[in-house]
Amino acid sequence: MGLLSLGTPLPWEQAKELAHEVRQHGIEQFLHIWRNTKNRQKDRLLWGDEIEYMLISLDRKNRRARLSQRGHELLSTLQIEENEMLNKANQTGEKPDLEALWRPEFGRYMIEGTPGHPYNSSVFDLTTVEANMKRRREIVASLMREDEMILSIGSYPQLGSGDFLEPPHKANGQFSRSLFLPDEVINPHPRFHTLAGNIRERRGSKVRINMPVFHDLNTPRPFIDPSIPYDRSLFPGDKEAKEGAALPDHIYMDAMGFGMGCCCLQITLQAPNVDLARRLYDQL
Repeated sequence: MGLLSLGTPLPWEQAKELAHEVRQHGIEQFLHIWRNTKNRQKDRLLWGDEIEYMLISLDRKNRRARLSQRGHELLSTLQIEENEMLNKANQTGEKPDLEALWRPEFGRYMIEGTPGHPYNSSVFDLTTVEANMKRRREIVASLMREDEMILSIGSYPQLGSGDFLEPPHKANGQFSRSLFLPDEVINPHPRFHTLAGNIRERRGSKVRINMPVFHDLNTPRPFIDPSIPYDRSLFPGDKEAKEGAALPDHIYMDAMGFGMGCCCLQITLQAPNVDLARRLYDQL
């Protein structure tokens, strides 16, 4: 996740009045940076990975697994050492020596972990990658309860379906207005709630995600998603599913949380110059 600054995000009705100015300043700032750095040479090749984890709550008695909303709580604890060492570094000038860095993600059940320092291009650094990944999982595991675990998978299979969240909440949130996902799955940082609401308001409708269903011998044709509450009338957008947003023979999803709530492995690289950066980008 990128930089998160403290502040009050603007709702879309106010933000759209400033959209042209933001675009203009963004372009000017980009051109200014480009002109100042386009001829830079011989930077060190540095890189690092970012792994996003899902925190799972296990109900062993009833054999249930749910997404835990304690991810944000654990993140605050994980960042204590980092904040203390950065404050010390600002006072003494010493370089902080951290095993890992921890960042928020869109989902309240998500945590992002990165190495404490970027890797170099040496063979030795390659041999430390797996150990650092393992160590990050150990750090998170040391803070978890006995009935919790972390997963590194792309998408939680039951996201938005039935009893999938711990503690449970109804899907009636003002920001997403989703038929399936409660706003409580969203990270409590104001930026994420505003992002979910502003995308919906800018579009003039909720997002429309339709995943083709796999037909086997027991799949009805046409397949009509039985999890859609077609009769809900809590928000104006609730009628969209009935009016064609939900396609036959598809699984229907109506919130950006179904995308932003997924986890992945990312790699960030710093190349020695622009030409090599372009080549790396094209090859990867």
